[in-house]
Amino acid sequence: MKADLEFVETVFYASPMHDIGKIEIPDAILLKRGPLTSEEWVVMKSHAEIGAKILETGSSPYIKMGALIALTHHECWDGSGYPSGTKGEKIPLPGRIMLLCDQYDALRSQSPYKPPIDHLTVVKILVEGDGRTRPEQFCPEVLDAFESCKDDFARIYAAVGSSIAGTQ
Repeated sequence: MKADLEFVETVFYASPMHDIGKIEIPDAILLKRGPLTSEEWVVMKSHAEIGAKILETGSSPYIKMGALIALTHHECWDGSGYPSGTKGEKIPLPGRIMLLCDQYDALRSQSPYKPPIDHLTVVKILVEGDGRTRPEQFCPEVLDAFESCKDDFARIYAAVGSSIAGTQ
């Protein structure tokens, strides 16, 4: 899995837009302290399509990539993701990358419904699974790449994670 510099840069600048669709999700759902009901979960999952729709008319390569990432960052390698249940290589690479990065950030960050989790525990969850998160959800090459640079994730999160925590 070799990426050129332009691709890497475009993903870098586009990826912060992955959850832009959450601006249309009611705060009562986003900030809920307990588990979501099935109806609330349907609303929450709609943020991927909403985000893509918000960004789809942009002409910048960053906005176009942002739309792609917003739409596909919850699609899982094993087909268990949303919004389309896309599987394997049919998921665009930026979405496959963002799925793992978003999971890492969500697990590390404090939210209304969970405390933050330390780096080593998060690595174990992503690589081995914990019942909710399973390694089969991730592109094997992306998961391998994560394992090879997991210490970089810890270093970057320590430097900037606390300043963006809670924004997912």
